[in-house]
Parts: sequence; structure tokens; C-alpha cells
Amino acid sequence: MIVIGAGRVGEALRRAAVRREAACTLVTRTEGWSSLQGEAGEPVLVAVRNHHLEGVIERVPEPRRRDLVFLQNGLFDGVLAAYGLMGCSRGLLYFAVPKWGDDVQGGQTSWFTGPHASSVVAWLERLGVEAAEVAPAVFARHELEKVCWLVAHGLLCEVHDLSVGEVERAYGSTLNGLVQELVEVASAERGGEVNAREIVEGLCAYSRTIPSFRASVKEWDWRDGWFVRAARKHQLATPIHHNLLRAVGQGERLSNSS
Repeated sequence: MIVIGAGRVGEALRRAAVRREAACTLVTRTEGWSSLQGEAGEPVLVAVRNHHLEGVIERVPEPRRRDLVFLQNGLFDGVLAAYGLMGCSRGLLYFAVPKWGDDVQGGQTSWFTGPHASSVVAWLERLGVEAAEVAPAVFARHELEKVCWLVAHGLLCEVHDLSVGEVERAYGSTLNGLVQELVEVASAERGGEVNAREIVEGLCAYSRTIPSFRASVKEWDWRDGWFVRAARKHQLATPIHHNLLRAVGQGERLSNSS
């Protein structure tokens, strides 16, 4: 397996592969790119921050771009569409790597869809990571659940200086109300009916697997910013989301987001 990105996730996967004697080539900013010169057909995991996606795609030889498996959190279809890569494989990782150098911790099933899903699932299971392949529509539902988890817990963890497990216990009603807002916005923008209660249950179940993890507000354009823009587009009020953004010092971004 080729993994692009030597951050927390990429390094943790590489170490796990070494322990399990599973093939893994790590591509860093300066090393490993020659491994992408081979024939197309083998998956290439992309484990970089969203704002590095375009630069990474540009460096990947054109014949290998269809082999990319994107592991990023957030809603970034616009980037994939711009490069004609909407048909690429996608993954949602449901485990934590709190800081660089840590191993994979806790979590539940990681979800994959697309042409390389089965190969990636088999490789991760060899590493001891629970994973499964799902249809695109099922993946889209899990994707929304994950981004709601990131947005809601990022805000509440920062505002109240708590872990994700503590947030659920102390601010369950606020969490539920915030997710209701986010789901309404996502449904308006992407179409389809979404059960907010099921989303809340799913994200709380994930929090219980990594209760000491502290989420934070990040990747604005693909998380909070996406919801702010979509809410304005559809003229939907999201007072809980807006008030929490102001509470964590994102008021200026909130005003300027377009």
C-alpha cells in the first residue's frame, strides 16, 4: 500500500504496517514520489490536510490519479469535481491518533466506498483496524455523520474546554440542537431526507469509543464554513451554530464567509 502524507495518520498506519509485516510505502513532502511512477491499478491512500489536497493531486502522475483514495474529513466534493475525480475511492477513518507519534487508538468501523474500497479494507484489517466497504449512498450518510461530529464537538470542546465524552454528558441538549441545525442545512444543500436523531446517536456512539479525545475547530472551508455558506444560500437560520462560532472567536470569519 502507498500512503501519501507523513502526518499523524500516515505515520500511525506505517508503524502499524511494519508491526504486522504488511507492505507500506510512505510518501512524504520530499521522499517516495517515485513509487507513483508504476502502473495504474493499485490504491494510493491520501492522508493529508484538506488544504494540501490540490497540491498533492497536482504532483501525482495523471495515470495514477484514479487510484487515489481520499481519507479527508469534511465536505470537499468541489475539489474532487475540479479534477474530475468524483469517481475515486473515499474513506472515513473512525479512530483517533491524538498527536504525531501516537498509535491508532479506539474507534469503530471505518467506512470505504469506490473501486479500491475492498483492497483498502483488507489491508486495514490486516493492520488490526476495523473497516468495511459500503455503497456510495450509505457512505454519504456516514460522511454527513462524521462532519457533524467534527463540527459539533469541535465547537463544544473548545467553548467548554472538555473532551468529547464530557461534552455528551454535560451538553447533550445543545449537541442535539446543533446537529438538528446542521442536518437541516445539509439536507437543503445535498437533497434527501436525513434522520437527525440517527445522526446524533451515531456520533455519540463514536465519542464513547474515544471519550478523552478533544476535538477543535479547524478546516474551516470544508467544515463550519461549508455549513455557513449553505445556510445562507438556503436562507436557513442556525443560531446555535453561529453563537458557538462567535464564542470560539470565529465571528469575523462568520461575517466574511461567502
